[in-house]
Amino acid sequence: MRFPLFVIICLSMHTLYAQEKFDLNELKNPKKFGPQIANRLKEKRVYEYKVTPGKHAIFLPNGLRSSSFLDPNVYTRVKDSIFPYRVDIVYSRYPVIDTVYKEFYGLLCNRLIRTFELDPDLNDEEIAFNKVLQTHCESDDQVNTLFHGVVIWYRTPAEEEALSKSKQDSVGFPPKVQNEKEVQGSFKEYIKAIEEAKASELISDSIKHVIAGRPIDVQKTIIAKHLEQEIAKSKPIPLKERTPQEMFMFKRQVTEFLKNNPFSDSVVWRVMNRHPEWSNAIVVNDWTGSMYGYGAQIVHWHLLNYKHSGLRQITLFNDGDRKTQLEKVIGETGGIYSAEASEIPKIINLFNLVRMNGNGGDRPENDVEAILAAIKEKPDATEVILVADNYACIRDIEMAERITKPVKVLVCGYIPEIGINPHLVYLAKATKGGLYTLEEDIENPKVELGNKGELASHNDRRFLVSPMNCTPYSGYEVKFGKDVFKTYTNLDTANMERVKVRKLALNEQGLKEFPKQIIKMKLLYELHLSHNQLKAIPASIKKLENLKDIDFSKNELKTLPRTMEQLKGLENVNLSHNQLENLSNFFPSMYYVKYLNASHNQLTQISQINELKTAKIIDLSDNQIEEIPIEIHQLKSLKMLDLSNNQLKALPKTLTGLNKLEELNLENNQLGSLPPYIYRLRKLKVLNLTGNPLSEKEKDRIRKELPLVVISF
Repeated sequence: MRFPLFVIICLSMHTLYAQEKFDLNELKNPKKFGPQIANRLKEKRVYEYKVTPGKHAIFLPNGLRSSSFLDPNVYTRVKDSIFPYRVDIVYSRYPVIDTVYKEFYGLLCNRLIRTFELDPDLNDEEIAFNKVLQTHCESDDQVNTLFHGVVIWYRTPAEEEALSKSKQDSVGFPPKVQNEKEVQGSFKEYIKAIEEAKASELISDSIKHVIAGRPIDVQKTIIAKHLEQEIAKSKPIPLKERTPQEMFMFKRQVTEFLKNNPFSDSVVWRVMNRHPEWSNAIVVNDWTGSMYGYGAQIVHWHLLNYKHSGLRQITLFNDGDRKTQLEKVIGETGGIYSAEASEIPKIINLFNLVRMNGNGGDRPENDVEAILAAIKEKPDATEVILVADNYACIRDIEMAERITKPVKVLVCGYIPEIGINPHLVYLAKATKGGLYTLEEDIENPKVELGNKGELASHNDRRFLVSPMNCTPYSGYEVKFGKDVFKTYTNLDTANMERVKVRKLALNEQGLKEFPKQIIKMKLLYELHLSHNQLKAIPASIKKLENLKDIDFSKNELKTLPRTMEQLKGLENVNLSHNQLENLSNFFPSMYYVKYLNASHNQLTQISQINELKTAKIIDLSDNQIEEIPIEIHQLKSLKMLDLSNNQLKALPKTLTGLNKLEELNLENNQLGSLPPYIYRLRKLKVLNLTGNPLSEKEKDRIRKELPLVVISF
């Protein structure tokens, strides 16, 4: 009876979850068949669909009321090597009129048509189709910030094979899912860090009484100061000299931390047990989000094995001590803390301090910067152990060649069927280190390195390289395909192939004059000349009319040629660390600039900055700016603004009109107050006012008007 019952179950499951193919003729007639087609898709409602490209999902944005894909190549270049199993059609439940939402059947049908044009194989009975309606829809501007398009969920070949094998023995095998690391920096995580610190033994009852009822930023400041004082008191006493009572207390505290911070596997314990020969090691630990449990594992293992443990130092890094994205500079991101491995009280306090100071706001981490800092403190160490997140890319992977010791990468969250983060593979190979998983030591990985941070080839049968995309890309690449053009780094080679050159990077090449050969590269759209000694840009740069992305940072520029006003297609502009005194003449021509970095110059005024209508990120820190134009409110797309280290004495009331602003840095100015009605900055998440002569009364007002904003005074 067992076999017939199995067959019946299989048929029942197929009936429940399989669906018929879509009829293209019906899709082309939404007026007649729209309701019928819409009912065939399972409807889901979410507050906001999170656009987090992960291991198993490909995002194809359409736009709010469009069915055309902005970059179909994202899917077409990998479609032959993946196994799709689900398609989400994502749009907004908007507008809602008198509590009624009227569905746009034409839009739904057209998106399905475009999806099947992209890949006819997606019109399959085995693929589940969902329509996902977002409900966070309060206005046109708000709806425009949401993702709208098609999301294709898939399995890798190895995972599909594993699933097929499993189906021979059971029904309904759930596929393993691995998503890219979620963005750090949520207010919820910030609150959780403070609440866990308050609940621990580290905070005395007297301090808990002092902070009771205080604003959250005040609580954080008091707790952090207390932890810093306790850390300063710590003494490096060898563990073998600690009393049994002390050791018991340390183990209990770490065990409690492990309970409150879950982890998906015991890779740290397992790898450390396999390698007792690591006798003079420093540990560098990603201390963000899902990595807390893994960091506690290393300390727990050290406590249990202290008589023969080879750990000498533990370094925690949190990607910038709550720096905004504007402030994060490769190699200078910060948020790195170290302690001797024997200083358990200090490490336990660091657990909480580094966590509260963290929440960096984006996914990539500063692993390499932390490794270099750890080696600088312990230059005699023979092993570097990196406790790494397999779901996070490395912000500063380009600096990997500076590491002089082999890095043993403990891959946390690894799923064999999906693979290892390409940045971790690159780091292990570049440093002549290894990759260590729950079950296997992958030393001397058989891969070839390409450009900085990229793998040229992979010939190692011991593991897969995950398809995670860790390569940053510009807006131009999103539109035209990021793998179309290579980056030239040699001027002679680029000059010989100038008709092919689209991307040219001549950074750190000791250039004292702008190379004339560049002007002949008519199709150039990305030009990076940072870290040179350029004193001038020629007027002939106007001939490079396709330029989208320029980086002239860290040169000796005092002026820019007026002809640059003709480069009207610029989107990303980096002019930081020069000697520029005025950019106002150029602002009106920067119609499409989304990112502008003019920090560390000699700017005194920024009139006409309101012309940067599409700018999302503007960094004007470390200048001599004394006044902000009242037209600042016209920057309706602006999300991050950095005006730190300037000469501002007052801000215009119109600043409160920046209704999309999320991060505002005003550190080290001369502000005695903020404009009234600051609460109108409804999207604001982070506000830095450190180093300003604000009265306590004014601070209280700001806290009351911005109760949910993380504020630094």
